Amino acid sequence: MGSRYHGRQLLCRAVTLLLEKLRVQHLLQAQAPSAVAGHSTPQHTRAYASIPACNSPCPGGPPAFSFDIDGVLVRGKVVLPEGLEAVRKLTTSEGRWRYPVVFMTNGGGVCEERKAQDLTTWLGVRVTREQVILSHTPMLDLVPELAQRPVLVSGRGDVLNVARSYGFQRVLHTRQLGRAMPAATPFSTYPPDSEEAPAAAHAVAGAALEQPDQAGATGGGEGRGAAGRPPVSPSGSGSGSGGLCPVRDLGLATETHPVDTVLVMTDPDDWYRDAQLICDVLTGAGVPTRSAAEAAAVGAPHVKLVFSNPDLLWANEFPKNRFGQGAFAHMVLSLFGRLTGGCRPSHVTFYGKPNPQPYRLAERLLLTQARQLGLPLPEVPPGVLPFSGMYAVGDNPAADVRGANQAGDPWVSVLVRTGVFQGPGPNCDVDTAQVAVDDVAAAVDAALHHTRYARWHSMR
Repeated sequence: MGSRYHGRQLLCRAVTLLLEKLRVQHLLQAQAPSAVAGHSTPQHTRAYASIPACNSPCPGGPPAFSFDIDGVLVRGKVVLPEGLEAVRKLTTSEGRWRYPVVFMTNGGGVCEERKAQDLTTWLGVRVTREQVILSHTPMLDLVPELAQRPVLVSGRGDVLNVARSYGFQRVLHTRQLGRAMPAATPFSTYPPDSEEAPAAAHAVAGAALEQPDQAGATGGGEGRGAAGRPPVSPSGSGSGSGGLCPVRDLGLATETHPVDTVLVMTDPDDWYRDAQLICDVLTGAGVPTRSAAEAAAVGAPHVKLVFSNPDLLWANEFPKNRFGQGAFAHMVLSLFGRLTGGCRPSHVTFYGKPNPQPYRLAERLLLTQARQLGLPLPEVPPGVLPFSGMYAVGDNPAADVRGANQAGDPWVSVLVRTGVFQGPGPNCDVDTAQVAVDDVAAAVDAALHHTRYARWHSMR
């Protein structure tokens, strides 16, 4: 009797799996035309526009998700309704995440904890700092080497305090450097030391009122340094330490303490000022007032230059894409080349998507989350991640799609049309996504259906 009952259970399970397979195949066949890169279709289907072949190295594992922010969940000052819908699909009625999720953005200018608080407010579900990867988050790996060395930081937002919170102890901002030697940037203006801290605090307070909301109120978009940052302390905005000027009083960026590394942490607010000062620091081997010949004569080491991301473009509420940090990097490197007869700085590093650092960090964070959620993880060989798919949802083919494609299995690139990418065609011809859909809610639908299909495959 027991064996007959067991056989009946196996038969029912097999029939159920067969029906599920037929249903998924029907959906795939129905949407197959829109899966071909470069071919236009009369209209875009919200879901299943393309689904990759079931080639996961661990098809029986759970899915994991990595979401870009601006152009995917928010657009400039508006939280996209599809973003809220996607979150509802991935959380329980109690607001608990069903699967591991990280938010990986090439924006920054705030600490990870503050961005997590912003996402919690915008999306209506708790997001922790361990789920946030900003463009400058991988710079934490530089702290052991640079903690005690003079570092020049560039970018909008509270990047000076962010750098200090990471552990960089001898930092100054390009704004501080320019104010200490105003003749270096004659077309930039600087408030007196006594005025900058209140002005910065006022700017932060005003920006805090411009958070994206679900009704489309004002906001700071992806937080590329403009909004949603914590109050700035007087020492964090106007001076180096206890009201002292880091250049005049502490000797940073002088021959006594030349700059070792330049960290471009976000898009600068004054491209002229920062391009000029960074080129001065690079050609002067850490001392902006020193000539290249003088630096060579004393054998001064070259300055390292680090950009937090290479994005040429990004999307906000303006109808056309805006220049990003990649455009600023191109300008700096081009100017340096003109100044040095076509040379390139000796040490240039780019972080952010599509580079590998944020993806390796995301893998560690997602695996930790999966264990914390108590998800059943199959046993896998060393070096294999126990996920059926790690779905990287983004709007920028050159960053999000290229990065996920280069990251390898089980990463799955998912392209949406609510940000940088607007066609032509349903997919990008240059950096072709494995999944191409209209929006993030459709991306989650496609990922969950692919997960069920992969799981069925693993049971055959």
